[in-house]
Amino acid sequence: MVSRRKILSRSRDDLHLDAPVPEDEEDIWYHKEKLYKEHIQEVLNKWQSIDDEIWAKIIVLERNRRVAKAYARAPVLTVNGSDDGFDGFRIGLAGFENPMRDSKTEDAKRQIGQGCKVKMDDSGNILVKRIAKSNVYVKIASEENAISSDILKLPNGSLEPEKPVKLFDMKKFQQNVSREMRRAYPDRRKLECQCISAIAFVRNEQDILESPCWIMLINIVAMDMLKSKMPPIKNPRPAIDIRNRPRIPVPDEDPYSIAGSGSSGSSGNGNRERSRDKPPKLPPRDNSIYATGGGLGKMKVICPKSLL
Repeated sequence: MVSRRKILSRSRDDLHLDAPVPEDEEDIWYHKEKLYKEHIQEVLNKWQSIDDEIWAKIIVLERNRRVAKAYARAPVLTVNGSDDGFDGFRIGLAGFENPMRDSKTEDAKRQIGQGCKVKMDDSGNILVKRIAKSNVYVKIASEENAISSDILKLPNGSLEPEKPVKLFDMKKFQQNVSREMRRAYPDRRKLECQCISAIAFVRNEQDILESPCWIMLINIVAMDMLKSKMPPIKNPRPAIDIRNRPRIPVPDEDPYSIAGSGSSGSSGNGNRERSRDKPPKLPPRDNSIYATGGGLGKMKVICPKSLL
């Protein structure tokens, strides 16, 4: 079982020990949807080990590579450009190793400064406040989201300095859940992705996977509420397309006929077509030719007179 207290007490995540990180693609994503889906699944896989006091999971990324992850337990979490790593109260974005870091990312990390503060209130909302001189952006993943209207009104989602706003609006999320549950086929995956909030620092790239430095916050409280209303399905069966269902044979059709043999023919030649699938009838046994005794010596041979 994972110890959350141990995670909060150390300065870096297991992925970022003193040993260099191998240059593989284990922590690299090329599609935002896959990135969101797999991190949601990570939370669900460890759900029984998450303490009640943990309100969010934070993932630190540089472009499309994950460089750190941690759980938020402190009432207020500061995300800045220091090299402190993670100590339970602060996440220093310059404190994690990335052997694939490029020069533009290095430059952006030096400009983060004081960054921002995030916290959760008693209603499950996540609040964010920019305290840095450099820009802090809230990224909008899709039209259906749980981001507050105050942020949606901001140009490019750029936060105003020293002004706290709702990063995650719990009431809006509950309305989205209720609306989705009224549909014939509710999409749980879409609601799970709404539990993720993304914040980019210094630079605002159109593609979030191109942002030099950014974080994802997964609202654990919102996921808990969603689990109570729409429990996740274990090993769901693949959806069946009604158009591809196996065809049920009609009563007068031979279900063992060979495909393409015309067994489903209609009108006057239907019986004739189906007869092709049956073995031919043998001629009646002529006892005058073949003796019933069963021996070649008892066969009666008839020859024309011309051959005698």
